[in-house]
Amino acid sequence: MMDQEAATLECVMPPSEIDVGKPVEWMVDPDQREKILGVTYEFSQTGERRTVWYTPNKRRAKAFATLTVLN
Repeated sequence: MMDQEAATLECVMPPSEIDVGKPVEWMVDPDQREKILGVTYEFSQTGERRTVWYTPNKRRAKAFATLTVLN
């Protein structure tokens, strides 16, 4: 079953067209820096950036600090 699924994926999208986003910014709670509220991903092929929010309503947090280096 797994071989068939892998073969189907290869037929649909060649590896050169897979564009995996790289995390470039982290939005953290300004009061609790260890709590990540969202992450911005940059896609190498298109250059597009997309932010994914991890808030309860999946929307932009009201207050956050943006970090480009996460320690």
